[in-house]
Amino acid sequence: MASNYGYLNARVRGLRVKLLDEGFAQGAIDTGSFDAFVTALAQTTYAPDLEEARARSDGLPMVDAAIASNVTRTTRALLDFAEGTPRTLLGVLLMRFDVANLKTVARTFHARRSEVADEADEDARSVDEDARSVAAATLPAGELDAIVLRRMIGAADLPNAAQVLLLKGHPLAPDFRRAVQEYTASGDLLELEIAIDLAYHRVVRETVERESVPAAFERYLEVEVDATNLRTALKLRGLSLEPARFFIEGGRVVTRPLFVEIASAAPGAALPPLRRPFDTLAEAANTVGIEAGVRSVLERFARTLTKDPLDIGLVTHYLHAKEREAALLRLVARGTYYGVPADRLRREIGHA
Repeated sequence: MASNYGYLNARVRGLRVKLLDEGFAQGAIDTGSFDAFVTALAQTTYAPDLEEARARSDGLPMVDAAIASNVTRTTRALLDFAEGTPRTLLGVLLMRFDVANLKTVARTFHARRSEVADEADEDARSVDEDARSVAAATLPAGELDAIVLRRMIGAADLPNAAQVLLLKGHPLAPDFRRAVQEYTASGDLLELEIAIDLAYHRVVRETVERESVPAAFERYLEVEVDATNLRTALKLRGLSLEPARFFIEGGRVVTRPLFVEIASAAPGAALPPLRRPFDTLAEAANTVGIEAGVRSVLERFARTLTKDPLDIGLVTHYLHAKEREAALLRLVARGTYYGVPADRLRREIGHA
């Protein structure tokens, strides 16, 4: 197993040096031009992805497609480099992309009008627009590829989309289908999204119990549970829901009583004091700042795992960095495309 980690991490070290940092994003913002941003991006490892995407579209959709293609190509290569337990744990890490993508699919169906104009071409146009929106908002870097996501979006309704996921044999499919059934009756999107998070952490917990997982990586997974509980508690504020039933077991910092305390507070209320590694979040001025702080905590904690060359930690940190790179690029692409003022874009980079 050690040799498996060694080979995988050797490839990851090669990929890390190709990452684009905030300096690239800042330089693109300084130009203030979408075309200049695309030209600069074409001088990076995104060049082949841009070339391929340019054959099918242009403008913002082209950049979105290139970013998604690059991230997907990278994660598929990592899977090819891994085997045994390292590959299983890599699959757990990549499932986070699936979670985000399933939430995007759910939000898309939630946003659709219950009734569309009678004409079939308007129906087709609506689905087409949804597909483009999903393509712009997703990174099909996990088990759910772009083809499956398109099939889900093209389904008649969310229950049929859940059936597509079930036919795919995805580990989240049974829980997703049950959650969709409940959503169909209640119409509560938040409960559906939280159910997806609960399903993900259940699958992770079951995987950890089956595999020989490095202790440091297991601690990182506990921090991820704490992060999810923090985010969920903030979303529950001001709602007439029983907080305790949304709590996820498996963390260390956010206990059930603390979760209920945060969720029961008024919207906008400051966080109570938290233990490390979340101790700095109480200083955040608002929910946006807290969300940025949570992402920063996860990234910093993942960085502490990179010291062991024969562990999954280096891959964990790299995936955080790659995901942030994609988020920054999409943010700058939109900002320059729509002419967002440079000062505002720089502030938003800090929250990306």
